[in-house]
Amino acid sequence: MVGSEMSANRVMRNISRFIEEKLGLKVNMTKSKVDKPQGLKYLGFGFYFDSRAHQFKAKPHAKSVAKFKKRMKELTSRSWGVSNSYKVEKLNQLIRGWINYFKIGSMKTLCKEMDSRIRFRLRMCIWKHWKTPQNRIKNLLKLGVDKDTAWINVRLLHRKMCYLLS
Repeated sequence: MVGSEMSANRVMRNISRFIEEKLGLKVNMTKSKVDKPQGLKYLGFGFYFDSRAHQFKAKPHAKSVAKFKKRMKELTSRSWGVSNSYKVEKLNQLIRGWINYFKIGSMKTLCKEMDSRIRFRLRMCIWKHWKTPQNRIKNLLKLGVDKDTAWINVRLLHRKMCYLLS
């Protein structure tokens, strides 16, 4: 982080020379570049300017988020023939690893969005697992939903599904 492009190029030359001469390593100039922080993707992180703190901060890059969403969608597929508890176990491993890797970045809003998306997909898997309207009503009653509400919701969703399938 320097003030101008000229000083950034000077720092780049000096660092490259130091790495090659003193450390004896080869610098890949196709991968190394001088750029604005908004344009960088570094180890899965993107950067943005926080106007309140008046500094650049790291956050998960859009490509990293898209990759996480894709993997999450695969793990919560309704057609994947494994138990819901196994799906949750695999999903927990994915989430734990992702959060531990990106925890130094700013991602509070992203985590809220992902949380709601994951909960929706898990509800979808559970609903599919219950299969018939009778099982859905029975399981909703077990969860504490009153009988009329359970019956109405199952009936409405069953009608929508029948309409979509026809």
